This record gives sequence, structure tokens and C-alpha cells, in this order.
Amino acid sequence: MNKKLKLLSIILLSIMLFFIHLTPLLASSATISVSSSSKKVVVGNTVTVTIKVKSSSYFGTIEFTPSYDKSKLKLTSGSSSVLWYGKEKQKSFTYKFKAIATGSTSVTVKSVAVRDYSNEGEMKLSKGSSTITIITQSQLEASYSKNNNLKSLKIDGLKLSPSFNKNTTSYKVEANSNTTSVNIKASVEDSKSRVSGTGKHKVSEGENKIKVTVTAQNGSSKTYTIIVNVIDPNPIEVTIGENKYTVVKRESNLVMPNNYEKTTVEINSQKIPGFFNEINNYTLVGLKDLEGDIDLYIYDKENNTYEKYNEVKLDVLNIYPLKIDKEIDGYTKTTVIINEMELEALSKENSDFYIIHARDLETGKENYYTYDKETNTMIRYASSKETIIINNTDEEKIMEYKKMIALLGIETVIIIFVLICILIAKVRKNKRKRKYIEERIREEKRKQEEKKIEAEKKKQQEKKTEVETKKETTKQKRKTNSSKKKEVLKDEKGKKDKKQS
Repeated sequence: MNKKLKLLSIILLSIMLFFIHLTPLLASSATISVSSSSKKVVVGNTVTVTIKVKSSSYFGTIEFTPSYDKSKLKLTSGSSSVLWYGKEKQKSFTYKFKAIATGSTSVTVKSVAVRDYSNEGEMKLSKGSSTITIITQSQLEASYSKNNNLKSLKIDGLKLSPSFNKNTTSYKVEANSNTTSVNIKASVEDSKSRVSGTGKHKVSEGENKIKVTVTAQNGSSKTYTIIVNVIDPNPIEVTIGENKYTVVKRESNLVMPNNYEKTTVEINSQKIPGFFNEINNYTLVGLKDLEGDIDLYIYDKENNTYEKYNEVKLDVLNIYPLKIDKEIDGYTKTTVIINEMELEALSKENSDFYIIHARDLETGKENYYTYDKETNTMIRYASSKETIIINNTDEEKIMEYKKMIALLGIETVIIIFVLICILIAKVRKNKRKRKYIEERIREEKRKQEEKKIEAEKKKQQEKKTEVETKKETTKQKRKTNSSKKKEVLKDEKGKKDKKQS
């Protein structure tokens, strides 16, 4: 009975220990997630895919192979087969793929195994995938939003007329005469579009045109125009040609050029801010066109006229262009663009050089200048009147100089000829000397060869003589030995005969 109880206890204990070890193996788990940098990619572009292994327990081994459609994606970065060792609860692997064909494809993992760090048992896995849609550039552009509408448009403290409507692009608003700036606020209907032209804008008396532009995701744009009319109870209107302007009454809206000083000009019994240059006697005032753009104009008080002020700035000159008032032989009248301004000029056909008429704003002097279009440089033009005239005395001196040069030329030719002759003679002499030396060398070589042959013959003869001497000596030795042998035999025979007798 005791034996049975003891056996049963052992069996129960074994079962309990088995389940104690089995429980961690079943409890350990990991997730493998797959994410991409973009769900939509254009053919030819690259997409980044991240494969992340995560667990609440430490894992020691990761093994997997990325799985994807090779007809649509090409692996450009990352290992095609992963075997990782370590101790982590989270580990990421980054891959880069190039899209090579249109369509929908997914990236996942296969042949995957994650093992627990403590007992090396395989963890229970939950795998994920990432779907990528591959399209062409034209398909991408076709998917862009075309919405370029504003959702709202307003000006702080002022009322638009008419009231805002996303389909209405022109508005007007009136502001008090002391208004110097307005603040425009706007929001877009589509978050993928962008807006420009909002914020603070400077304004002056009269109409000020402000543009707010909305650009849709596909690049199409819509412009909303706001005309802010700052009330001027007594505007000064000016007409130049067919264009209408108003005189600017605020100095803050004007930029003073170099070499000018501030002044006040009286126009239509109103004091207007301006700028004066004493050297050129120019008085400048600001005129604003119907678009709200402000430029400086030269004001002639006596004639009550306005002429646009165009200042051309170069590296060393600061000039004001004037009209061409004379003709120059070989040149025709044309125009040239300098610093984005079109100026009257004289030029020859197919030439990069132009002659312009201008006043130097630093000296006040009028001159004609030669302008190099390629290098954008200018120098004072030297007219025919400034050409140096050569008199008779100078001509005689020049003739003497020419004769001297001619004589020097002849002497130089003679010297060169003599030097050439000397050189030729020296070369010939060197050739003869070289030939003699070469013959001596050949003769010496021939003699050395003959001596060498003679020495070789002598050596061979001595060798032959030595051999014959050795043969003769050997022969003599053999004769001597034979004679000695005969004498020994004769003596032995004599001794034998004596014994017998």
C-alpha cells in the first residue's frame, strides 16, 4: 500500500513539474508588425518598410524572411534573410524597396521564428503586413485635389463689399483717411491647398489693390482681389498718356534714392513729400497707379509735368538715362534692357555693345556711354572728335621708325641665316667625328674578336698536346712494367732450374 502511494505521489509530482515548465512556453508571445513610409508610391520611387518585433518578455533569437511581390517591388536595402541574436523586448528592421510596376502589393514575413531568451522556446507569434499601392505619376497627379477655394476672407475692422462668397473673387472696402495698414485674414476650404497674401499690408490714400491667392494641391490657383480705398477728401489726380495716377501724400510709402535729400513740394496748394538732388536739380514725388503700385517721378513745377524716374546702377556708375539726341555713323537707333529697364540706344548689327545717353547722378554731367551687354559694364564713349590726330612731324618720325624696324629686321634675318649655317656645319662635323669614332670602335671590336679566337685555338692546341703527352707517358709506363715483369719471370725460372739440378 505504501509503495502504491509513493508511486502515485511521484507521478503527480512529475505531472506538476511538467506543467510548471510548460506554462512559460505557452505564455510567452510576440507580435511582428509591418509598416511602410507611404501607402501610395509612384513607379520609380522608393518606399521604406519597417518590420518590428515586440514582446512583453525578453527574446533572444529572431529569424524571418521578408515576403513581397518581386514583380512590383525591388529590394534595394536590407537583408533578404534575417537571423538575429541578442536580448531585447523590441527590435526593428528597416528595408527599402523601389516600385517597378503598378498595382497593389503587400509586404509581410515568412519562415519566421522568435525564441524566448530564458528557455529558448518558440514564442507564439502574431504577424502583420503592410499593403502598398503603386501608381504612375499621371495617376498621382489626377488624384490631387483641385479645390482652390477660400473658406473665409475678412479684413480686421472693415467690411467687405459684397459679402464673402467663395465664388466671388473681387471685393471693395473703404477705410478712413488715417489708415496706414490693413490686416487680411483668410482660411482655405481644402486643407491640402495653401494661401498667400494674408497678413498686414501698407496702404495709402486712394485705391490699394491687394491679392490673396489660393493654390490647390494639383497646382491650379485662384486669386481673390481686394481694393482698399483709403478715403482722400482732396486727391491730386495726374494723367500721363493714357494712364491715371494719384500723388502719394505719405513719406512712409516712399523710398529715397542715394544722393537725394528730403524736401516738400507744393502741388495744387497741398504740401507733398518729395526728394531733391541739387547736382542734377531733380525733384522727385511718388505717383500711385490704379493697381496700387508706387513709383518715383521727376516733377517739373514750372510746366506741371511728370516724368518717370529710372535710375540705372552699375558697379562704378549711377546714371539717369536720357533720350538719344544725335546720330553716329555706322550705328542705328534701337533699345537695350539694362537692370530690367528698356533704354534708348545706338548699336551696330549683331553687336553686344550699345551707346546710350545719360546723366551721371554724382557729377550732374551728361555723356554718351558705351555699354557692354555681356559683362553689364559701362564706360564713357570716346567720340570721333576725341580721336588722336597725327601731324606731319609725327608721320616723318613714324617713317623713320619703320625704316629702323626694317633694317633691324634684315639684320636679324642675316644673323639667323649665319647661325643656321654655323649650326649646319657643326652638325656635319659632329657627324664625321661620330662616324670616325664608330669605325674605331668597330676596328677595336674586330681585333678583340681575333685575339679571342687566337687564344681559343692556342688553348685547344695546348689541351691536345697535354692529352698526347699523357698517352705517351702511359705507353712508356706499360713498356717498363712489361720489362720488369719479364725479368722477374726470368729470375724465378733461373731459381727453379737451380733447385731442380
